[in-house]
Amino acid sequence: MTVNTILTIALIAAALIMLGAGIYFYARNKTLSDIRADVYQLFLKAEHNPEFAKSGKQKMKWVLSRARMLLPAWLQVFITDAFLEKVIEGWFRAVKDLLDDGKINKSSVKEEGTL
Repeated sequence: MTVNTILTIALIAAALIMLGAGIYFYARNKTLSDIRADVYQLFLKAEHNPEFAKSGKQKMKWVLSRARMLLPAWLQVFITDAFLEKVIEGWFRAVKDLLDDGKINKSSVKEEGTL
């Protein structure tokens, strides 16, 4: 192996270690349930905002932009909008399902399919 190859491998390894340490310290200080609670609060604010009276897409876009700001700047680089949207939509569906009958049993999905 050449010196350049060894330095490249060392640099990649150091970057991965730093990323892992950053994620660890962020997760240690802010649990997933804390993040989820913050996003649920964003859903409530969007729902009660008169600017978004009938536009679900506008509400989701607003929630996504605000949720992205909850992440530390270094983590925002690694989290894509598409990934964040999938996670938040999953949480939204779970909340909707829980609220319709008090159970997480995908009953809200059945109701949506019948419309």
